[in-house]
Amino acid sequence: MRVNCRWDHGAAMRCRHLLPALISSFVVLAGSADAQGLYPGDPVADAYKLPYGFEPVVQLRTYFMNAQNVNGPPSEAWAVGGWAGLRSPWFGNAVQFGIVGYTSQPLYAPADKPGTKLLLPDQDAINTLGEAFAAVRIDGQTLTAYRQLIDRPFLGPQDSRMVPNTFEAYTVSGAAGKLAYTGGYVTKMKIRDSDSFVWMSNSAGGTGSQQGVIFAGATLDFAQAGYVKIDDQYTTDVFNNFYVEGRIPLGGDDRTSFALGAQYFPQRSVGAGQLGSFSTWGLGLQGTVNFGPLIVQLSWTQTGKGYGTLNPYGEHMSYLDLMQIKFNTAGEKAWGVGANVDFASLGVPGFQASAVYGDGRDAINYATGAPLPDQNETNVRADYAFGKGTMLEGLIATFRYSWLRQEGLPMNTQLRAIINYAVRF
Repeated sequence: MRVNCRWDHGAAMRCRHLLPALISSFVVLAGSADAQGLYPGDPVADAYKLPYGFEPVVQLRTYFMNAQNVNGPPSEAWAVGGWAGLRSPWFGNAVQFGIVGYTSQPLYAPADKPGTKLLLPDQDAINTLGEAFAAVRIDGQTLTAYRQLIDRPFLGPQDSRMVPNTFEAYTVSGAAGKLAYTGGYVTKMKIRDSDSFVWMSNSAGGTGSQQGVIFAGATLDFAQAGYVKIDDQYTTDVFNNFYVEGRIPLGGDDRTSFALGAQYFPQRSVGAGQLGSFSTWGLGLQGTVNFGPLIVQLSWTQTGKGYGTLNPYGEHMSYLDLMQIKFNTAGEKAWGVGANVDFASLGVPGFQASAVYGDGRDAINYATGAPLPDQNETNVRADYAFGKGTMLEGLIATFRYSWLRQEGLPMNTQLRAIINYAVRF
């Protein structure tokens, strides 16, 4: 979700006078966006170009977060920053370069309330060269080397704080009809609250020899909004994660439609087992009903008893990955219901509201088999996108709040407030 400010060639920025108002509103508004950063590719048709075809990209972001924690002091911070990058044209229609710098600067960051992951663990600023890639395009295949974004299940930007995950990797991607595929070798990653790259095995918690990840993934689209995804990620001497997901449309009419989704992801230790010896799995089912402006989803997930499922390299893909918990503890069975309403057809264009409730039971301590407390979480969210032709065209504001209740423990709450401002020249 982005705010676009456009420059005319040789003219001043039309919306520069909006910045003071935006900054004064950052603490009470929130927004979300597609992952910050650049991928190898072609610019959009009306993209602004510097001399020799170079494409500048800039996005501003600010984020306020307050979280209550059962096992420690509250976490709180307010940061401002974003990213700026430059992507070259395809030289000879074959070679492209890109570079992106990311920053997150503290506006309010009490030393006794760390842990939001908006800043470094000590609440200091993040400044990092997150991307610096060279890409080669041959016969429809794109080979990309060094610092880059990767976006696959369990291996991706996880761009839900100030700065996304980025990776030092060597990848190849392409497509054949409705089949898109990618794969390669990842040596290191920079996690969201860090300014440095570390070996993938260390990011996963391994303490032995430093190892990377071999990965491959493919997505096959079919019908209308139907797809199958298959991915495998092998971290030498740490663990292997396999993921398969499918979504099948079940028909409907112009106003009403139905779909069914399923996912399965076994995980197991491999080689030297730097995290210990384990084997576990995650399973999920989800039904979706679209009825005019209303979307309703009913989800169910279960985790194997051998271990909780892991996601050290990106988003956890469980259908019930909520703001505070993922319902992915060993043995846990969970169900959830969510709804989203688009108010455009109800006379309020640009406004959407959603809520989701998840309830988890039967979780155990994987080592002892002892039962763990039942838990439930409620999330609410409201988004407003300013309309075309208005002074704030493209601005999307979002407010998110969460309540986590764990049996026998105080209630945890979490507030997130974000604005993204993507600048188009």
